[in-house]
Amino acid sequence: MNKQKRQQDILAIIEKLDISTTMHQNAVSKYESITKHLESNGIEADMYPQGSFALGTVIRPITKDPNAAYDLDFICQIRKCRDQQTAEELHNEVENILKQSNLYGGKLKTYEKCITIEYADIGDIGFSIDIVPAAGETDEIKKHLSTKSESPQLIDTAIAIPKACNSGFDWAFNNPKGYRTWFEEINLPFKETVAAHQRQILFEANRSIFASVEDIPHEMIRSSIQRVIQLLKYHRNVYYSSFNDGDATKPISAIISTLVASVAATQHKTISVFELLNCVLNEFVTYSQYQNLTEKLFFQKFPSKNLIYKENGKWFMKNPAHPEDNLADQWNQDSDIPQRFFRWIAAAKEDLLDSLELCDEDFRAKIETAFDPDIVSTNWGNKYRCSNPTPIYSSKVAKPWKRI
Repeated sequence: MNKQKRQQDILAIIEKLDISTTMHQNAVSKYESITKHLESNGIEADMYPQGSFALGTVIRPITKDPNAAYDLDFICQIRKCRDQQTAEELHNEVENILKQSNLYGGKLKTYEKCITIEYADIGDIGFSIDIVPAAGETDEIKKHLSTKSESPQLIDTAIAIPKACNSGFDWAFNNPKGYRTWFEEINLPFKETVAAHQRQILFEANRSIFASVEDIPHEMIRSSIQRVIQLLKYHRNVYYSSFNDGDATKPISAIISTLVASVAATQHKTISVFELLNCVLNEFVTYSQYQNLTEKLFFQKFPSKNLIYKENGKWFMKNPAHPEDNLADQWNQDSDIPQRFFRWIAAAKEDLLDSLELCDEDFRAKIETAFDPDIVSTNWGNKYRCSNPTPIYSSKVAKPWKRI
């Protein structure tokens, strides 16, 4: 058994599930074109990525979902403060300009928080850009939140976004730039340790796109932090797809990204993907003890563990860029949600770490559970399958009416 080789084979799968260099370039080109179109119609705005595209943790949607598509999220921040127009005025202005366009009008869908432009499928997976209109947050609100934040320097980039409500739209606080700054400050040292090696590999695979190694976008490099997040996000998607309410109850990506980065911040920058994955999952297992211990007993037993915590019976997980945002708020609406989360963590540990110690056939079976058999077959072929299966003799086969 070659444990390191098995880890490399798992990583080969996750690399194929990452957004491709071509699609990354395509997305950048698309959102730059949208920005130019808005500017040509009187909206001065800055368009920038948020979420997984900003953090470098995009992962392919599971293919058994017929509605699966790469959803890439972008903020369209006008160069005004929110007190210069209403939330509804901003949303409608951006939506109407895109609707009236011959280029974007037929591809448009409007949702509670975003305006989605759907593009033609690339291969067998759809491709869409979610645009969230935004305005600058007021100085008064930023000052208020800075006094409550453990990282007040992050609050300065806060924005206000239109959010649908009963009366139309109202403003909601958001801070994707602040979150990205927090994440990148942790991630940068980890990324720099692998940048040169990965740039060379990406250049060799994309010579038709890039003229030199230096042309490889920094955004295409993946650290151990980013790979662990991608592994957990894809495993989460597969695990929760077996539940009828999976989409509604699965942990949001911000929970995974925040916890992984927070754990990584205590580790050495050269830590490998699977070493970090082990640290992260063990950390999660520790927090699962909150289910059986009182808040006081948990704190006495684990005084330094405060990434997830409970107060007066309620779950809390801080958003590092938004002091009033509880990432675990949904857990307080239904006790089954945190219980399912910790069951998922146990399954992820079993599938992605414990499986490395199994025989070839059982190892492959676990990875097929984690990623889906078709994904594994596409990447591995017959690898780790038993090459000499035990023959079945007819004299030993039970008769259909006989129970053994």
